[in-house]
Amino acid sequence: MVFKRRVQPSLLRRMLDFLWPAKGFVRGWRYIRHRLERLNDTPSKIALGFACGAFASFTPFFGLHFIIAALLARMLSANIVGSIFGTIVGNPISFPLIAGTCMATGNFLLGRNNTTTDGEGIIQAFVEIGHVLKEGLLSAIGLAEPGAMTWVYARDSLTDFFTVFMLPYGLGGLVWGIPVTIASFYIIRPAVAAYQKRRAEKLLKKKIERREREKASLNAAE
Repeated sequence: MVFKRRVQPSLLRRMLDFLWPAKGFVRGWRYIRHRLERLNDTPSKIALGFACGAFASFTPFFGLHFIIAALLARMLSANIVGSIFGTIVGNPISFPLIAGTCMATGNFLLGRNNTTTDGEGIIQAFVEIGHVLKEGLLSAIGLAEPGAMTWVYARDSLTDFFTVFMLPYGLGGLVWGIPVTIASFYIIRPAVAAYQKRRAEKLLKKKIERREREKASLNAAE
């Protein structure tokens, strides 16, 4: 390839660029659209894969969205690569809005007065519980530093975290994730189908033109 990079970026760099495109989200979305259109699969499977990724973005399992999306795609016989692209629905710009909306909806359905909408605060809470679990596990296996938190404290914190955050977030994620998933499928499928049709027509036209040139060359030789 003429424009292929001489030095390929690392896997970590590619993942970071996927989550936060260095050249901006508009160009990043355009790139993802082109990659989706060029996947070697049916429009339905590609769209269903993307929808799986979109749904995974509404789950409260931060850091596991890629895995959840791929597993869902495999279960539904959808395009796994398309599911990875679908997780872009949850990005650094949309996550605070998704988190706040899911939490507020879940708390409302559970009849709680807490209608948290501070998306960044919610994400920070997930980061902090990750740290608590890490320290608790180190304590459980005897590798924690003196004075560190105990596994019992970490376990109790996890229980509280599940009740306060995971449960309402998960419930709200279902409420908002399902319609977004359905919408994603019906948006992506016709776009991919249209591209594949245009590409097939273009390839057919080139094939016909090549045959006509070959036929003209044979006639000229005679």
